[in-house]
Amino acid sequence: MDESENMVYISDPDSFELVYMNRALEEQFGTGCKYIGEKCYKVLQGLEEPCPFCTNKYLTKDRYYIWKHYNPVFKKYFELKDKLIEIDGRNMRLEIGTDITETETEHQELERQLSIEETLVECIHTLSEHMEIDTAINELLRIIGDFYKADRAYIFEIDYEAETASNSYEWCREGVIPQIDKLQDLPVCILDIWIETFRVRNEFYFDALDEFAKEGAEDYKLLAEQGIESLMAAPFWKDGELLGFIGVDNPSCGTEQIKLLQSVPYFIENDITKRHMLDKFRELSYRDTLTGLGNRNLYIETIEGLQQRELHSLGVLFVDINSLKYSNDNYGHQYGDRIIQNVAHGLADIFPENAYRVGGDEFVCLFIDGERREFERRILRLRRFEQEDCMCDFSIGVNYREGDVDIKEQIGYSDNMMYVEKQIYYGNAVEGKNSYHEMLAKKLVGEIASGEFEVYLQPKVDIDTGGLYGAEALVRRRMESGEVLMPGQFIPLYEAEGVIQQLDLYVFEEVCRLLESWRKKGYRMIPIAVNFSRISLMGIDIMESLARIREKYEIEPGLLTIEVTESISRMGAEALGQLMDKFKELGFEFSLDDYGTKYSNLSLLARLEFKELKIDQSLIRDILTNRRSRIVLEHTIEMCQELGIITAVAEGVETEEQRELLKHYHCDIGQGFLFSEPIPIGEFLDKYGREYLY
Repeated sequence: MDESENMVYISDPDSFELVYMNRALEEQFGTGCKYIGEKCYKVLQGLEEPCPFCTNKYLTKDRYYIWKHYNPVFKKYFELKDKLIEIDGRNMRLEIGTDITETETEHQELERQLSIEETLVECIHTLSEHMEIDTAINELLRIIGDFYKADRAYIFEIDYEAETASNSYEWCREGVIPQIDKLQDLPVCILDIWIETFRVRNEFYFDALDEFAKEGAEDYKLLAEQGIESLMAAPFWKDGELLGFIGVDNPSCGTEQIKLLQSVPYFIENDITKRHMLDKFRELSYRDTLTGLGNRNLYIETIEGLQQRELHSLGVLFVDINSLKYSNDNYGHQYGDRIIQNVAHGLADIFPENAYRVGGDEFVCLFIDGERREFERRILRLRRFEQEDCMCDFSIGVNYREGDVDIKEQIGYSDNMMYVEKQIYYGNAVEGKNSYHEMLAKKLVGEIASGEFEVYLQPKVDIDTGGLYGAEALVRRRMESGEVLMPGQFIPLYEAEGVIQQLDLYVFEEVCRLLESWRKKGYRMIPIAVNFSRISLMGIDIMESLARIREKYEIEPGLLTIEVTESISRMGAEALGQLMDKFKELGFEFSLDDYGTKYSNLSLLARLEFKELKIDQSLIRDILTNRRSRIVLEHTIEMCQELGIITAVAEGVETEEQRELLKHYHCDIGQGFLFSEPIPIGEFLDKYGREYLY
């Protein structure tokens, strides 16, 4: 027993005298065995009489009687095991005590937490039980307020964009005046000390206003005006950002149990996030996702609301995009979407209050209780937008009334007027009276002059050596916002309207100007290919224009290649042959781009002489995994070699494995992201100048 860490003693159950104490028990007294013979209740419990809780009457020899007790002498909790043992023919009481103070303290703490947890469970149940989020949160605040017997319980939310904090929910005890209306859009700086405390302690508490804040300070004034003497608050966070806090004013009970207040925000944050999501979904249900304008749902709801009001005046504008289906069918829906967005942007700028997209190509704008002169001024702005900044034509119907406002009648009239204008538009288009082509051409010239278009270069690389062979010139459009548009986002429109030649000539001249500057600086010259639309090559005096530009900058013919796609075969073999012969007489060489796409035509190679054949990336993409692609590729390269004068260029080379296979097939030139994407001229010189040009 002396080796045991537990405290052990033996006493006479009749006389209560101690007959044995083990070493662990002796050490608790810091003395020897001077208590042997003393009364157990006096030595061990500090009592003058036998313990009222004495267990002697329950003891037997065959099993332990186990119980727990707090000992006032040692100030500890013990688990006690008692039984009778026989010593020299006499029954003696044996008691073994195990110190469970730490465990018991935790148990009592858990019991204290039980009321908190029960309340928290009630809060969680409340949040999950109510489908209506606002109802659930208001009921939760009632539970919290009752638990702390507070005057008010509330939630504040922070809007960092607006730099404000607002009381979004509030519960008040009966007789307490609500404060929520006074606590909206407060400068968030008022809460600086709160926010800092939340970050450090994850709580905020004071039990005396005068001790918390200096009289006259903004937060002191705010609290004093509400009659707040004490306060508890806990924050709620999302991704490390403080979203707001829950608080109680003048709590009179349970102030030491702030853990409840600290636990609730986790669940509140989920519900508030859910509320924000629902608000967003509600907003989306009223917003057109493509344009950001109000959608048909919002339009109908607005009309229904206006019918319940007495309006002084109303202007109605109907807008319908002309030929949107043609644009979608010929240039793809992505291009059509850009047209819709372009029109919507103009309408939102001119009618920011009430602009709606009510159909695929239809829009409605409402001008509510405004002056006729202002409405007419906005219509003129819309016409100017159509002529100068819009990507398309549109038809409009307009109606304005003062005094005698009839919403449905005005909407019907504007709709009819819009369709009348639409018929006039299509009639003019058939008769050739539409001036859109002329307007677009002038607009393109202006955009070129203002520097909106920029020439990029993509290197062509020798497959065997990896050295720079040449480059392809590609055009990009840089918007005022800094966004860089790819050719597919603007070329189709210019081709459709027959004005692409202006842009092709611009790129050609920029390349000639670049080569001239390289020559004057003593750089090594490399051939550069320039893309030309079939429409441009069919233009009047195009050959003379190109020759004149080339001579202006004194560029050798071999340094310039005209790159065309297989779609040029639509011109017909004879007409195309005559065109190419005339170009060749002026020293121009041709490169056939995108070979292997939907217009593939072997007769082009059989009848016409090309300097280069550019194998489309659709063939290169899967040559490592597709045997058929490898066969087509290999024989295409062999065909170029047998024709003798054609250089095979592989487009879209992205991996070293593709390059190695192309090298195996004796492909001449590679172009693709493995070497470089198209990059501005300055970056091109930085990357290749020192090694290949300077």
